[in-house]
Amino acid sequence: MPPPPSVVELERLDRDAAYSAQAYFEAAKATAFWTRTAVFFPALVAAVAGIVSALYSAQVGGSISAVAGAVAATAAFLGPGGKTEAYRESARRYTNLRHATRLEVAMAGSRNEQELEAILRRLCQERAAIVLTDEPVPNRVYRASRRIAAGVLSYDSDRSP
Repeated sequence: MPPPPSVVELERLDRDAAYSAQAYFEAAKATAFWTRTAVFFPALVAAVAGIVSALYSAQVGGSISAVAGAVAATAAFLGPGGKTEAYRESARRYTNLRHATRLEVAMAGSRNEQELEAILRRLCQERAAIVLTDEPVPNRVYRASRRIAAGVLSYDSDRSP
C-alpha cells in the first residue's frame, strides 16, 4: 500500500530542506574563505613590499605597501557584510525544519490524513517563512548535490564525506 499523499509530500519537504541546508552551509564556508582571503593577501603583499622597501630602499615598495595595506584595512573594516552569518542562520533553520519533518514522517503511522495534512501545511508555512528571509545562495558555491551524494548527511558512521 503506498503511503498517504501527505507523507509523500513530507518526505519531499525533508529532501528539499536537506538540500537547502547543505547549500547554505556551503555558501557560508565559501563566503568565510573569500572574506579571509580578501584581508590576508593584501596584508601579505603590504608586508613583503614594506620589507623590500626597507631592505633595498626601493621607493616603489613603499607605495605598494601603502596601497596594499589600505586595501587590507578596508577589507578588514568592511568584513563579510554579514553574509556568512546569514547563510549559517538559514542553514540552521533549514536543518531544524528537516528534523521536524523527519519526526512527523516517523510519527505518520499514528495520525489520520487530516492531521497529516495540517502538519504538512504548518511545515510548509515554516519553510515559506525561512525563504522570505533568506539571502540567495550564489550559483558558484552550490555544491550541495555533490556533498549529499558523497554522504555528508548520512548517519552511518562508516561513511565520511
